[in-house]
Amino acid sequence: MDAELIESTRKSVFTAIKSRNVAGVLMAFLTCIVLVPGMTTYLPFGAADQIGVPILLFPFIWTGLCLYSYMAEKAWHPWALMISLSVSHGVLSYLALTG
Repeated sequence: MDAELIESTRKSVFTAIKSRNVAGVLMAFLTCIVLVPGMTTYLPFGAADQIGVPILLFPFIWTGLCLYSYMAEKAWHPWALMISLSVSHGVLSYLALTG
């Protein structure tokens, strides 16, 4: 029974720990860096609120993306979400600035 208990405590809760750590810290930060300037270009607020709201949301977005990277069932889900968010906000920023 003791060997069974020791064996069960050695199992990891998450799969692909390195991928989740990189996605949770680095990719979430990079995604937020793309999201914040993107939101300032297309939010329908006044000039002060267009800048202030994304800056105030930055820590909440980063925390949410970081938590999601650990809570997702598969390790590739957070990567897909953050890459799609970054690309879509990059395109929206480009369209708002050029159009």
